[in-house]
Amino acid sequence: MVEMIAVAEAAGFTAGCLAIHAARNWAEILTPLLAYLVFALVVCLTIVAGIQHASDPDQLVAMMTEAMATY
Repeated sequence: MVEMIAVAEAAGFTAGCLAIHAARNWAEILTPLLAYLVFALVVCLTIVAGIQHASDPDQLVAMMTEAMATY
């Protein structure tokens, strides 16, 4: 599930790039959105890398899921 977030962010970034090329007049509006997507992608990839390098990834994912449910 966590890996799907990074894939979705990458897909959104790619769609944004295509949108900018298709609608160059709107580039000023779309560029900040793409910058946010790049930031979110980096955060997601960092989380995925942290989970993969954890000593017990299943426990870490369970704790993160519980924290999200609490939040």
